Amino acid sequence: MNISVNHEQTNESESRFQQLATVCDQAVLMLTGEKIAFANEAALGVLGAIRPDQIVGQPGNRIAFPPDMNPHVGSLSAPFADTNLRRLDGVEVRVNLAILQCRFEGREAVMAVARDVGSTQRLERRLQFMSRHDILTELPNRTDFRDRLKGAMARAQRHGRQVAVMLINLDGFKAVNSRYGANVADSLLQEVARRLTDCVRDADSVGRVSGDEFGLILEAIDQREQATVVANRVLQSIRSPFTIDAEKIEVTASAGIAASPSDTRDLDALLRMADVAMYAAKEAGRGMFRLYFPEFEARSRRDDLRREQTAKRIRTLTEREREVMDVLVEGKSSKSIGQMLGASPRTIENHRAKVMAKMEADSLPDLVRMVIDLSQRG
Repeated sequence: MNISVNHEQTNESESRFQQLATVCDQAVLMLTGEKIAFANEAALGVLGAIRPDQIVGQPGNRIAFPPDMNPHVGSLSAPFADTNLRRLDGVEVRVNLAILQCRFEGREAVMAVARDVGSTQRLERRLQFMSRHDILTELPNRTDFRDRLKGAMARAQRHGRQVAVMLINLDGFKAVNSRYGANVADSLLQEVARRLTDCVRDADSVGRVSGDEFGLILEAIDQREQATVVANRVLQSIRSPFTIDAEKIEVTASAGIAASPSDTRDLDALLRMADVAMYAAKEAGRGMFRLYFPEFEARSRRDDLRREQTAKRIRTLTEREREVMDVLVEGKSSKSIGQMLGASPRTIENHRAKVMAKMEADSLPDLVRMVIDLSQRG
């Protein structure tokens, strides 16, 4: 009676084990004697097999294990090992192997559980790459770009040369996003990234530092004016039409250039100077570049103050006045505004007068300029 119960418990235990091993995401091999008696789906994948019969019933040292460590009953030397499993195609896969004595289908057996070290290492490398790169374009992200710039600045000072940083912002990218949608806009950014990479040397770096803003690090130059050659090449490249999903898209870019150590030896200051020069290029007409000059700083501070004042004035508008301002900026007439907002022309005229007064705008073009200027910088 007790023997029967023990057999039933053993069979039940082995059945549960087999069910667990079948769904386990680690490779599980069971050996009785020196032959493989069981292989789960994960093991088939690791060993490059399609069907279980390609593995099960085969000698372990011929299918999976190297001859010098084929685990079999009575010959366990260590419970863990780092070794190579041999796939059916002959390729070796590095694994962490856990080995233990057990019973399988009523016989003494050895269970080997293998973890693919290669896939783990590939995942770790991918995660490390993702932490330092922009996922969409696979360019260095802002963190990695700053680190690269820091290294480039140190090399420039050590060798008595210059390093230039160029910040590039796409003109009108928001309009592309609004008109064609996010998928086309993302594809445009990817294409811009490819073109920028083609414009520089292998020793230089390209990064995506924010949404539609890219950065270039140009090393081993003697004076910052040399960067203008690259700037012209970059702007011309971006000016050439893009074809995305059968749509012809034309954009321009504005760029700002600063250099170290000629402009500054401080990394944050260098990036700020390039940013100031970039917005000087935008204000000069877009589709062009500017080298940094100190007088841009005072102009930039005045512009920032003007935009801050505009933002404060907008915050004083009521919700209805804000609606009126938005459609005024779009060029709608008072009659059209009244129809859109369900108000009488006189009411709209009153709102319009309040908007102009609160915004301190002398004319409709003046109001439009203020609002557009604020939205573009933001």
